[in-house]
Amino acid sequence: MISFQSLSKTSLVFAVLICSLTGVVNAQDDTAKTELGLRQRLLQMKMVEVEKQFRTIAERLQAERPEQAKLLTEAYQQSKEGLITSKMAQVTKLLNENKLDEARKIHLEVRDGLDQLVRLLTQRKEQTISKKDEIDQLEKMKEDILDQLRQQQQATAETHKASNKEQTVEKLKAKIKDLDELAKKQQELKDATQENDKPSLRELDAIADRQFEIRKQTERLKNELGKMGGDPTDGEPSDTGEESGTPSEAQGEKSDGQKPDGQKPDGQKPDGQKPDGQKSDGQKPDGQKPDGQKPDGQKSDGQKPSDGQQPSDGQPSSGKPSESGKPQSGQPPQPGQQALEQAQKEQAKAEEKLGSAKPEDAAKNQEEAIKKINEAKAEVEKEKRRIESLPKEALEKLAEDQRRLRDKTMEVVAKMEKAKKSSPDSSQDPNNQQDQPKPGEQAMKDAADAQKQAADAMKNQDSDEAQDKQQQAQRKMQRAVEEIEERLAQLKDETREEKLARLESRFKEMLDRQRTTSAMTTEIQDRRSVLDGLQHRDQLVLMRLANNEAEINESAQQAYDLLLEDGTSVVFPEVVADLQDELTNATDLLTDEKTNSYTQLVQKEIEATIEDLVDALKKAKEDAKKQQDGGGGSPPPGGEQPDQPLLKKSAELKVLRIQQLRLNRRTKNIEKLRGQPGVDDGVVTEEIESAAQLQEKLVEMTDQIME
Repeated sequence: MISFQSLSKTSLVFAVLICSLTGVVNAQDDTAKTELGLRQRLLQMKMVEVEKQFRTIAERLQAERPEQAKLLTEAYQQSKEGLITSKMAQVTKLLNENKLDEARKIHLEVRDGLDQLVRLLTQRKEQTISKKDEIDQLEKMKEDILDQLRQQQQATAETHKASNKEQTVEKLKAKIKDLDELAKKQQELKDATQENDKPSLRELDAIADRQFEIRKQTERLKNELGKMGGDPTDGEPSDTGEESGTPSEAQGEKSDGQKPDGQKPDGQKPDGQKPDGQKSDGQKPDGQKPDGQKPDGQKSDGQKPSDGQQPSDGQPSSGKPSESGKPQSGQPPQPGQQALEQAQKEQAKAEEKLGSAKPEDAAKNQEEAIKKINEAKAEVEKEKRRIESLPKEALEKLAEDQRRLRDKTMEVVAKMEKAKKSSPDSSQDPNNQQDQPKPGEQAMKDAADAQKQAADAMKNQDSDEAQDKQQQAQRKMQRAVEEIEERLAQLKDETREEKLARLESRFKEMLDRQRTTSAMTTEIQDRRSVLDGLQHRDQLVLMRLANNEAEINESAQQAYDLLLEDGTSVVFPEVVADLQDELTNATDLLTDEKTNSYTQLVQKEIEATIEDLVDALKKAKEDAKKQQDGGGGSPPPGGEQPDQPLLKKSAELKVLRIQQLRLNRRTKNIEKLRGQPGVDDGVVTEEIESAAQLQEKLVEMTDQIME
């Protein structure tokens, strides 16, 4: 059975040939003419042998590896068609005739021919990239698709408004009226906050209740404005059968009319209590705690957006998954939404200040809320005027915009087609892997087709068909994002497993070497005690053992670099760093020809630490495999799984606990060394101080894990 490694050997031969030929041409010394001709003749004979190998290996691989056999046959044919061996013979003849300039010209042709053969034989390697590069590539694709999706959502909203011009204008008029009433209510509440110089806690509680109700009205109005985009995917299932995460008519409220936090309509409890169980004894509104903490885990800077809601800054999200697991495309905010989002924040702050008995500060926040509500009103009025001014041929103009958007989608598809994949498993055919569509590629092609059909429908004034196709394009883009996220999760799992395997293998090798070094150190100490001194041979062995400790330290540094590059572990890098200090100490002790009980204690601690690391890595690999076998290795349909750390916190806590127990034993053992022959009390004191520093590190690492 001939391995495909033969191709690599052949490529190496080509490299040697090229380098040798370059040397031939650059040599201008007259005294080396005959020698150059002889060297060129030898290279020509090697090339003839290489061509024979092409045919021989191709015949043997034909049955089991036809693709590789075909590649070798192509290389043989290309070599013959390029007349490489014939041209090499010409170079030989010209060199022997001292015609170096003519030889150089033909040599360049030979070198180009060899370069082409090398590229042909290594094309498979050029087709693949590393997993890390593929992850970066997919992340960029995902952002491009999300950007296209946001633009498509905006185009869909425009189509809806243009197709339903009169209804849209009427809805906007109604929202303008609602915003005007909301601003008046907020102004009245601000006046009520300021009219009493020293309001009682009960009065402030009542004002806070009213502010809570106005904030909920602001939220509902903001969500209703979001519906003005007329997103056709609202409430419709995606390609995966999941429901859309777009805000619904009553977003922020449950189907039974309850508030998101379980309140009844109008904030009333069945037993007549104030909203959120507020009592008249001064408890903060909205379930707020006395320390100013906001309800439902909110921070004091405002309310947390509900599901499907825009982010607090009003900008489209970056495709992060929602709480339901479905990636959010970031529906473009409609006019007035961002301003109302800011108004909500100011209202939430006002509630907090009222609950803290700070009416003056609350009034300032209320004033800002009024300004934001008026800003929202101005934006909606501007949008109403824009919609009213849309001409009858607006759909034709939108058709042109839709076609341009489709062209951009095809540009994304072209990038996806050119993208490379990481190296497949050895059991899979790399060519077949590369020929398969990339994640999301087909979905984006389908989205582009739907966009084209939408543009055609708009040109034909068929708004219903246009919106249906735009909806289809959005769902296909969502599906493309989901496929990319599934592939990303797979790649990250594979990368994590590879890192764990590399670390485990490295630490196992370090452990084997350390055990051998420790055993030989003990053996030398025993012989030293019997012979009352070191023999010359023992001194040489100690030099080798010191070198072993230094090399183990280098391996530990490589493991440390890998852990730092990963950046998800807290305990392991610190443990490895401490291990390196111990290895440095062991190296210095052996270099100084010290083999006493203290040196042996240091080596035993090194062994024990490496054993703990190996056990933890082995357990981490088993847990990762169980998670994948149990279906935990891939994200839920349409959802992005958060990046998993290289080592679970449970594994790190286990190592941390073992380190603490070992530190306790080590402290006791060091104390026992006091007064023993050959052990300096100053060294013992330094070790105890070092143990104290390690104890501080363990405390810090525990705090970091808890955080």
